[in-house]
Amino acid sequence: MQSANYVSLSIEEKAQFLFVNKEILAPMVRASTTPLRTLALKYNADVVYSEEIVDRSICDCERRINNTLGTIDYVRKASSFSEKQLRKMGSHSSSELNLPVVVRVVPKLECDKLVFQIGTGDPILALEAAQAVEPDVAAIDINMGCPKKFSVCGGMNITVS
Repeated sequence: MQSANYVSLSIEEKAQFLFVNKEILAPMVRASTTPLRTLALKYNADVVYSEEIVDRSICDCERRINNTLGTIDYVRKASSFSEKQLRKMGSHSSSELNLPVVVRVVPKLECDKLVFQIGTGDPILALEAAQAVEPDVAAIDINMGCPKKFSVCGGMNITVS
């Protein structure tokens, strides 16, 4: 979620606001999830990064407001699963499914402080993913340095030419 003050800033002012003289929780594979990010913010981090989320994954999500937790959840759409996967999940109706949350944002804590990191090898999918989460994050980061096998084999990050 972006505050009205943040939205009105120029790109240069946003960069200054986010990155100059700040304590930043760097992105970490399978670690920069909501619990770690919110804990870092409670210990006075100024900016936190999400873990790397592959562009296709966020594009297959639906944005949902979770009033119980006070969060914004990006939940994987039932249509992104095969029939076999849905059967394994134990339901024939998408309303009964406990669909996976790909990203959970806590607006009360992460407003103007969350940088969403995208793993991508396709500029069109990267743009689509960025536009999907843009209202709920302060900035977008394209991961260009990760040599993790799934990224390199998928033509993402350091292999993008």
